[in-house]
Amino acid sequence: MKTLYLWENGWTPFHYNDLSDLKDEFAARGIMLGNDCELGNGCELGYGCKLGNGCKLGYDCELGNGCELGYGCELGYGCKLGNGCELGYGCKLGYGCKLGYGCKLGYDCELGNGCELGNGCELGNGCNVPKSLFISASRHVVSYWGADAIQIGCTRHTISEWQAHFRKIGEAENYTPEQIEEYKGYIDLIATLHKTWSIEKKGTEA
Repeated sequence: MKTLYLWENGWTPFHYNDLSDLKDEFAARGIMLGNDCELGNGCELGYGCKLGNGCKLGYDCELGNGCELGYGCELGYGCKLGNGCELGYGCKLGYGCKLGYGCKLGYDCELGNGCELGNGCELGNGCNVPKSLFISASRHVVSYWGADAIQIGCTRHTISEWQAHFRKIGEAENYTPEQIEEYKGYIDLIATLHKTWSIEKKGTEA
């Protein structure tokens, strides 16, 4: 017997042998599951979630209200999706991934273990993010997804643009001089990691 958490004046556990045992609970909350879906033990589904055929969620996954997963999506254990996230068909998320509210992923996207996307992020079809880094800094989160770009808060630029203009950008965001130097350190760190990972990738493709 498995346990699924649904909202009822708080997250409430419902025990089941087959997901069809919870069809009335799903209907009352506007939740729709396609055929052959599999949910690991301890998952949470918010109101209005929709999962296409063949979706698989590892244990302890959390889906906020209104999340929609296309057919064949797979989420590793412990993934957390904020309200209103949309995943196209065939997306695969490694364990422990976290998506802020309103994120949208095109079809066949892949996120490696532990990836985190901030609120409202969008990835196009077929994106592959094998390595990532997220730093909870003094003011805004610093996000790097393996591509030649860094996002600080809601501001996104290429790594070279950050390195060339970090001070001007920081002043425009009303950062203190201390914060500007702090973020410069993060930018330089990510630039080094990106160069190393790019060399590793070329080596595996050779």
